[in-house]
Amino acid sequence: MFRHHHHPDTLAERIDDLMVAVFLADDRERVARMAQHVTPDFVYINPTAVYEGVEGLSEAYEHFRHEAWRHTSLRRTTVVDVHHAHFRYAWRRSDGEATITEGWSFGWMDAAGKVARIVAFDGLMPIGPGPFAS
Repeated sequence: MFRHHHHPDTLAERIDDLMVAVFLADDRERVARMAQHVTPDFVYINPTAVYEGVEGLSEAYEHFRHEAWRHTSLRRTTVVDVHHAHFRYAWRRSDGEATITEGWSFGWMDAAGKVARIVAFDGLMPIGPGPFAS
């Protein structure tokens, strides 16, 4: 059995840096910073699309960068909960001081601690009764 111990602070720092980097205006700087934290086969999934690689993650936030009036930011609102290379955290997207969206993300990392996948859900609670409602 392989045991990989990942320090949660290191992963939290990676996630925080990704949340800042997706909004950097300079293409080279943005891609270089994001590439430091994700695997080459990284996948980002949100409610509207699936994005592959650093270029895909950059594309997912493109419209926020091109609408400079928004002053969009993305911040973690919880600690990063980690076990067996899987993680989850809550986040908030804001335009200036106004909160626009809150949600949860989960994902997993490789043995080196780089982020391999992030799956984002809008909203802090699932919508509707779901299949397990009584």
